[in-house]
Amino acid sequence: MARWRFVHAADLHLDSPFVGLAHYHADLREELLAATFAALARLVDLCLSCRAEFLLLAGDLFDGPRLSLRAQVRLRQELARLAQGGIDTFIAWGNHDYLAASAPHLDWPPRVEVCPPGEVAQYEVRRGGATLARIFGVSHANPAERENLAAQFPPAPSGPLAIGLLHANLDHSPGHDDYAPCSLADLARTGYDYWALGHIHQPGVRRLAQPTVVYPGNPQGRHLKEAGCRGCYVVEVDGHALEPRFQETGVITWETRHLDVSDISRLIGVADRLQEAVEAARPEPPAQGRIVRFTLTGRGPVHRDLRLPGNQEDLLDEARRQGQNQRPWVWVESLVLATAAEQDLEALATGSDLAAMILEMMAAAQAQPDLPADLQEALKSLYLRPQGRRSLPPLESLNWPELAAQATEEILARLFPGDEE
Repeated sequence: MARWRFVHAADLHLDSPFVGLAHYHADLREELLAATFAALARLVDLCLSCRAEFLLLAGDLFDGPRLSLRAQVRLRQELARLAQGGIDTFIAWGNHDYLAASAPHLDWPPRVEVCPPGEVAQYEVRRGGATLARIFGVSHANPAERENLAAQFPPAPSGPLAIGLLHANLDHSPGHDDYAPCSLADLARTGYDYWALGHIHQPGVRRLAQPTVVYPGNPQGRHLKEAGCRGCYVVEVDGHALEPRFQETGVITWETRHLDVSDISRLIGVADRLQEAVEAARPEPPAQGRIVRFTLTGRGPVHRDLRLPGNQEDLLDEARRQGQNQRPWVWVESLVLATAAEQDLEALATGSDLAAMILEMMAAAQAQPDLPADLQEALKSLYLRPQGRRSLPPLESLNWPELAAQATEEILARLFPGDEE
């Protein structure tokens, strides 16, 4: 048969609440709430436009075991569009939507196959009387699957393309729950041509061939830790040769950008530079918008004015006003002050006094990529109070290296108060 293609997606998390939704402008909230559905519609449009033979969905289509009615209705509508276009859909449930595997009320449109929990199912995709591909898949049966489900997959039979469909944590990827843990050796053992995985939200090809192993990431990012392009993979097939290509589906993107203001002496200059940065961050259609956290950096004369009460808030309000004045929009999530007074840090660090000791300790703290576990646990108590939940940024969005850098500058400012006057 001539070259053909299929699409691989996962982790749709339909109807997922965006982190810190209450902090956004009222005009943006509805777009944020609808973003996962808009990304699903773009995914289906892509399948239809590229004439995919089938769509693979590797778990966590829903955000939780509740399976919201809105998410069920929208998913069925979109999969019905695929069926009308002659495209099959194969689903394996993950740890977030494991209950869907046994939900009797999910009435799927034709051409939709759902992998059962507990045992690996096999499906054939036939075209023109010939078998185009064999798909093997299994769903999660509980919210914390510790078993190596990949070990249950049978060896690939000879003949057509063989694909494994699984929601799993490959090689104990850090920062993710170790559900259905497996290794590349487990996947290679089966002799499959392609493994369509879900669970890790960062897209990427983990292995290019024999077998090709891919995480598509999630089609729509939901917070700053899911920054950058989000989408799925279109996989071109020529015999047993595979070529996965990433395709963006997200309608709202997240970014963190740094803005050096060391050469600026007046606050109006910072406002002008922010204006340029907001315009540079504005995405191109069909994107709906972009959410950006700007971190102001640099040692310079404007540092003092930036720290004066009210100035940071005024800059943020003006940047948000400008970002919303046209579409696609830009929402400035926050302004992080990481500026500093003009001090000779190298000279301070080579000393033997308290300042040198503090700089050494804080440099070690900044080298840690994530918030230390003991500090994270201590901060959780603040979020138990209503005032904390309303006023504090989401705990999962905190950037530990930036916080440590800010703490360093604050300590130095208190050690050398004369530099701030």
